[in-house]
Amino acid sequence: MKKKIMIVDDAEELREVLRLYLENSGFCVLEAGHGREALERLKENKINLMILDIMMPVMDGYELLKKLGKDRKFPVIFLSARGTVEDRIRGLHLGGDDYIPKPFDPGEVVARVLAVLRRGDPENSEIIRGNIRWDCDNRRIYRNDKLLDLRAKEYQLLTLFMKRPGKVFTKQEIYEYLWDDPYLNDDNTIMVHMSNLREKIETNPKKPEIIITIRGLGYMMRKE
Repeated sequence: MKKKIMIVDDAEELREVLRLYLENSGFCVLEAGHGREALERLKENKINLMILDIMMPVMDGYELLKKLGKDRKFPVIFLSARGTVEDRIRGLHLGGDDYIPKPFDPGEVVARVLAVLRRGDPENSEIIRGNIRWDCDNRRIYRNDKLLDLRAKEYQLLTLFMKRPGKVFTKQEIYEYLWDDPYLNDDNTIMVHMSNLREKIETNPKKPEIIITIRGLGYMMRKE
């Protein structure tokens, strides 16, 4: 059975382009011009993923995501001309799974859709990165099959990296993701949490090989 993708954007031409690319990739596509219309369509349709614009009339993307709540069963990719760090962080805080700034390449959108669907496949509720295994359903993380004793912030920090290996997260992104407050160059707080996490996941915390420091930028989980 084809997987259903809903595109929520007030630009009809944009929806048409994405619909053609997604249908050519084997998806069934639903469309909505704003958040309220999307809610109405969701009453009669179960979808596998939503591509969501932020700036829309009637009901914008942020408001729609709040209305969907934590019981939402499908991932969301934000697609917006608002591409600042603050916008991306807010989208992640609200439960977005990816963020693509406009203008975009439709082929890249399809690739991101495929990647997000693979990550959220209900048949695979585990994410494995090297010797680190995340049991997503039970919110437990293992190293070499031994359960890690993680504090809440350590769990949030590690899962942030496990979702996006190879992506460099800046200190600002990490701080505002963990504390939902503006970043005021509080490097010490981040360094303490990173040090504590490395003590639990690295063979040699002083020479980390799993989550590495990218000088002048931030931190990144190595891709296998």
